[in-house]
Amino acid sequence: MDLNDLHRRSLEDLGAFVFAAKPADLAAPTPCAGWDLRALIGHLVAENRGFASAIGGPGDWTDDRLGDDPAETFAETAREVVGVFTDLERQWSVREFGTFPGKIAIRMHFIDNVAHSWDVARALDLPWSPEAGLAEAALTTVLAFPLSRGPGEAFAAEVDLPAGASAADRFLAYTGRDPR
Repeated sequence: MDLNDLHRRSLEDLGAFVFAAKPADLAAPTPCAGWDLRALIGHLVAENRGFASAIGGPGDWTDDRLGDDPAETFAETAREVVGVFTDLERQWSVREFGTFPGKIAIRMHFIDNVAHSWDVARALDLPWSPEAGLAEAALTTVLAFPLSRGPGEAFAAEVDLPAGASAADRFLAYTGRDPR
């Protein structure tokens, strides 16, 4: 599994949805409690900036400014974060999670990208169907992480799905999203 390639592809997939948003869409509700689309894109930008600045230090996880063109701001920060994930053995310092190698940080960001691409697609009422390889890698990756679940946590309870659900749907369900 080439983590850098998967990470880049997840940002491209997410970026396609962000670029589909029109200014009038930014007030649309999202599946993320309390966030409209503008706030969700702001979160994505802050995460990109945070991961990009967290090599060997605490990083800045608060800069969610979108500027005049939220999609272009997202694209700029996506290019920046892809550029810093070159040495996956370097140490990253990620907010309350502590310090660990880049190969863990990139997996965290990859999971976030894939999950939020569904959130943006839902807010825009667009179909979400990541390529099979991306969905399978996201499922494998997220299953290896302990997720904080419940009220006030990053993830809701896992959603039960019928047998035979796709990797994409199983990924969403594991992250507390109902793909139905």
